Amino acid sequence: MSETVLEGKIRQTGKKGPSRRIRAEGFLPGIIYGQGENLPVTVESMAIKKILEVKGGVNNIIKTRFEGDNKERTVMIKSLDIHPIYDTLLHIDLIEVDIKKSIKISVAMEFIGVSKGVKLSGGRMNVALRSLNIECLPTDIPTAIKTPVDNLDVGDSLRVKDLQVGPGVTILNNPETVIINVIEPKVEAEPSAGEAGAAEGEEAATEEEAKGATEAKGKKSTEQENK
Repeated sequence: MSETVLEGKIRQTGKKGPSRRIRAEGFLPGIIYGQGENLPVTVESMAIKKILEVKGGVNNIIKTRFEGDNKERTVMIKSLDIHPIYDTLLHIDLIEVDIKKSIKISVAMEFIGVSKGVKLSGGRMNVALRSLNIECLPTDIPTAIKTPVDNLDVGDSLRVKDLQVGPGVTILNNPETVIINVIEPKVEAEPSAGEAGAAEGEEAATEEEAKGATEAKGKKSTEQENK
């Protein structure tokens, strides 16, 4: 897992007014939940966006250099508040971690390749689990749990117990949980003999009605001409 340096400063807490001004200036109010103390901070919104764009996103390890704090801290993103309409960042919570102590965290799955059941038989991939709960040291957090699916045929499934993860990483999910399976392609049901016969009968009746209507129209036109 990569490390990123985040700069900012300790801020004075107060009412909502200062927070609005902070955001208007391109910064983001936040809190570091530390070991024994919580620190209100201000960071650049763009710096947080760049961290989120790096592979691993919220699971990246961050080193802090904050004005007003004489301690360099190792933190991770705990949570983000995002505006429900404008999708802008409103607030960030950071949590201080000890790189020598294991933590529990959720990591995304990344499926590699195309299942032969999809490629050769027209099957469909059914993804039941897109992230895993793991426990490991902060420095051992993978950017994603990468899993090849090339050999999965129609009817095959991949379970948690089938995964290979790096040393020092423990998966906390139930080993029997299905992550992904390949299901048979959806086949359109063919009409039964009775349904087919009924459809043909309806079509023939429609043709006869159309023919009768045409003949009646022609007969009427002839009668009018004779008059």
